[in-house]
Amino acid sequence: MKFAATLLGATTLAFSSFTFAFESDEQRDAILLQLGDAPTEETYQSVLIENAEHAVDILALLLGMDGVDPQLAVQAAMTAAPDSALEIAQIARDAGVASENITTAALLAGVDPTQIAEATAAGIQTAAVGPAPPAAPAVGGQGGGGTDVISPN
Repeated sequence: MKFAATLLGATTLAFSSFTFAFESDEQRDAILLQLGDAPTEETYQSVLIENAEHAVDILALLLGMDGVDPQLAVQAAMTAAPDSALEIAQIARDAGVASENITTAALLAGVDPTQIAEATAAGIQTAAVGPAPPAAPAVGGQGGGGTDVISPN
């Protein structure tokens, strides 16, 4: 119950601060002007780098625009502001970006994906560490043989 209240409080705070995150309407309008109607990947990368302190808010604007690849936008935001990766991931989730795209964006931006993984009932999702180790050779073998069998004799 306490966790739910904390989560609700954090979400409410995030949305209330989102509305007033830019220092002024002029600043928000200037950033929108830099982005243009259909920003390219290079455009929003440069805008995010120049305004890294507002990366979360710029990402929210980008995710609301047509023609913006959400994974590339999340990656650019995490690259510009890696310290805000958790907030960036949450804004992306709230905007409906798939968890796989958020994780891929984090990896490509050099952010540890376990830091931004969404908690589930089974725990925190983590990416697979690597390929599974090979199976151990069979022991015994009922008189089988071959080079992959260890004989108990």
